Amino acid sequence: MDQKPSQWWKDEETNDGGSFNQAPSVPNSHGVTTLDGMPPEKNRITAGILALLVGGFGAHKFYLGYNNQGIILLLMSTIGMILVFPLFASGIIALSEAIIYFTSSDQKFYDTYEANQKLWF
Repeated sequence: MDQKPSQWWKDEETNDGGSFNQAPSVPNSHGVTTLDGMPPEKNRITAGILALLVGGFGAHKFYLGYNNQGIILLLMSTIGMILVFPLFASGIIALSEAIIYFTSSDQKFYDTYEANQKLWF
């Protein structure tokens, strides 16, 4: 009884149709498992850079396909040219979203902003 135990990544015994001894499927080359199996459409680094540089004008929202939220930020920043508070608020929103984008993983970014379409923060 000098038999090694079977491990999930090695199939030492013959597999009788069950899949419990097989390795899990490898995600696509980007390391993100998407709903349709294709690479994700949006990149979190690009969204983060847009939020950091021109996020006060809603550029990162337009990039992610959230046009209504992009228009809201754009209006806040243009009205903010006259009044200080809306400009300050849109800048804080953009900065906080840039931090969220940069600190989340690619999979979490995809799940949150592409698959579930979370609009704010």
